[in-house]
Amino acid sequence: MRRGELWRSPSSLRDRVILLVTSQTLIDQGVTMLYGVEADAEDPGPLLLVVPVLVDGEQRWLNVQRGLTRVYRGTLTKSYGLATPPSSNRSTHCSASRSTSEL
Repeated sequence: MRRGELWRSPSSLRDRVILLVTSQTLIDQGVTMLYGVEADAEDPGPLLLVVPVLVDGEQRWLNVQRGLTRVYRGTLTKSYGLATPPSSNRSTHCSASRSTSEL
């Protein structure tokens, strides 16, 4: 288990995919409650704090504006590996980051 990995975390309400953001030191120590950001299946629209990622070949969106969610380590059932942005959107997001920082 690594920081930056996407994990499946099914719940009674929905099947979630979580990007782990807990420090690697705490993950290695075996803490049971971790922090992450949900990867939404639906595009939330033109929000400033949305990052597209690929999950098992499908595009999802990290809605950072929604904030962190706590997740119990025992509910993480499948790793999708490290988060990677879709290759076609890399240059778009780099230029968006640059223009945002200039504001």
